[in-house]
Amino acid sequence: MITLTSLLFIGNIFRFLFGILWAILIVYTLLDLFRSNKPTNTKLLWLIVILIAPILGSIIYFVVGRTNRI
Repeated sequence: MITLTSLLFIGNIFRFLFGILWAILIVYTLLDLFRSNKPTNTKLLWLIVILIAPILGSIIYFVVGRTNRI
C-alpha cells in the first residue's frame, strides 16, 4: 500500500533530480557561452537572456545561439 509519506518522498526525489539537471544545464550553457568566439556584446545579450529565463534561455541558446548570431 502506498502511503502519503512515500508519495511525498518520491516527489522530493524527483524535485531534487530536476534541480540538479537544471543547474547542470545552466552551468553548461554559461561555460559554452563564455568559451565561444562570439563578440562581447553578443555574449552579454545571451547572458541576459539565460539569466532572465534560465531553462528556456538555455534551450534557445543551444538551438539558435550556438550557430547563428543575434
